[in-house]
Amino acid sequence: MRYRTFGQSGLEVSEVGFGAWTIATDWWGNVDDKAGLVHAALDAGITFFDTAPVYGDDGFGETIVADTLGPRDDVVITTKCGYDIDAPRVAPGHSERPQDWRPEAVRAQLEASLRRLGRDHVDLYQLHNVRMEPVLADDLWDELERFRAEGKVREIGVALGPAIGWTDEGLQALRERSIVSLQTVFNLLEQEPGRTFAAEPAVTDGRVGLIARVPHASDVLSGKVTRDTEFEGDDHRAHRKRENLLDLFDKADTLAFLYGGESGRTIGQAAVAGILAFAGFTTVLPTCVTAEEVREYAAASELPFGPDEKARLDELWSQNFGVTDRYEMPLKSSSG
Repeated sequence: MRYRTFGQSGLEVSEVGFGAWTIATDWWGNVDDKAGLVHAALDAGITFFDTAPVYGDDGFGETIVADTLGPRDDVVITTKCGYDIDAPRVAPGHSERPQDWRPEAVRAQLEASLRRLGRDHVDLYQLHNVRMEPVLADDLWDELERFRAEGKVREIGVALGPAIGWTDEGLQALRERSIVSLQTVFNLLEQEPGRTFAAEPAVTDGRVGLIARVPHASDVLSGKVTRDTEFEGDDHRAHRKRENLLDLFDKADTLAFLYGGESGRTIGQAAVAGILAFAGFTTVLPTCVTAEEVREYAAASELPFGPDEKARLDELWSQNFGVTDRYEMPLKSSSG
């Protein structure tokens, strides 16, 4: 495993991180051995663990991290704020809970997170699926700075979502706020708005590091599903438009030169290594439901792209991989 630092923060993390979302919910499939995934991550050299109080019920996403990691201090733990986890979801299933960005509410959220995590501070505190209003709220950011001054938070970041997009929110945070990380959906087939963020001075100057999630494009780049796979029940991948998935599979067919043969990579490893070839990206959060997947994707850190591979990938991207899209994925935003 190789390691990188978030900007100039001193927060060094593994190039491949571990997202607790899949062990706290069943929205990507059931995980029978939750602790086994965490132990596999530690054994693979993973030091960056991403969670949130809204994962599961009653802050389970944090308590399970506390239970499986214990008090060890050789890892970087990031959690998030913004959602009122005591409020019901807007609608059944995967809908969001209401957000509450009042400074006093965010302080209460932080104190609750620290209790669940069993820690006196959070290494990286991310604003979760932030909209434009809290990005612009000076009183909120003043409170976040107080958290840092009090030693309860080491660094602050922004996590964009829940769907792909949120360009305006990301740009505003990069340009106007003191953050060290920006998390966004980014994979070899869906490179915007990640490329836009990577071109910002805050990133090119080394002040902010990007975090990539959904690196396997809802498993199109994992080798674990096919065009004929049907996602059932609460599986989060069922929210993808069928036409969009077919577009992604057509594009993925052009990337066979990145895996197999002399590369030594699986397609899933190529998806992770490819992201790490982009300047500005600090770490990747694969979506894992087995220890085997954790080990496979973690090993991608040791299989970096060569310059020719990256150049060919860039060329394919510029040509939309030679595919005429059936469906144009909209980039979400709260600013209209």
